[in-house]
Amino acid sequence: MAEIYPSDDELLDLLSESETGVEYIATGTAPYFLQFRKLLYRLLLSTKRANDFRLYNEGGLTYGIKPGRFWDGNSVVDYAGSSGNVLPDDSTRYVYLDETATIQFKESEFWHDPFHAEVWLAEVTTVNGEITSIVDCRDIHSMSMPNVDRPIIEVHTADDQLEIKESGSIHTNLGATGAVTIFMPSFNLAGTKYTVSVQAAQQLNIDPVAGVIVDESGVSSSKYKYCSTVGAFMTVVDDGSGNWIVIGKSGIWTEEA
Repeated sequence: MAEIYPSDDELLDLLSESETGVEYIATGTAPYFLQFRKLLYRLLLSTKRANDFRLYNEGGLTYGIKPGRFWDGNSVVDYAGSSGNVLPDDSTRYVYLDETATIQFKESEFWHDPFHAEVWLAEVTTVNGEITSIVDCRDIHSMSMPNVDRPIIEVHTADDQLEIKESGSIHTNLGATGAVTIFMPSFNLAGTKYTVSVQAAQQLNIDPVAGVIVDESGVSSSKYKYCSTVGAFMTVVDDGSGNWIVIGKSGIWTEEA
């Protein structure tokens, strides 16, 4: 069923819309086209922010993105907008901006990564050399539910490099059949925290890359800590100078020789 309008009398009595300031054109107003331009002017002002980051079709496989601004942590990132961007043919891509305002895209509909700062733009489908569908996804970006007090748990059966945006997450080797190394981020940001937990009886390494994991087993630069005892864990926090402070652990962790 379609949404209904107010009654004709109510519509004719309306003078303006209080939230946007858009004024209705009164019956008999002249010159009408001047009043119509005023109406358009107010409408455009009130909808200007709705154009931020809008992805639009430029013909063929080419698309553009309108400018906008977003927060990455406590920093404001300006995106100047772009044009002439090209998508592959006969595909569906989920286009977004990363924390550096660089265009990225994924092929999976499960594209939101809670570890990353992402400004989601649109789902774009191409067929036979043309963009055939653009589904605006900016509403998903503005309306999301944070995982409050629910840290992300990631399972690793192969080596992995962590990122700063994964701070607060838990990493395990559940299902691993051999040694797994978890590499800490190479860029330092004080307060970044990770927990690594042994869930398979295989050696699990925590590699500080160029830094140091500070605990009683040693303080050697670029040496990883390892353990293979199921149930053991270690929580480390970046001190901002390249070192990782151990704020909690269980089991016996040994420093690489």
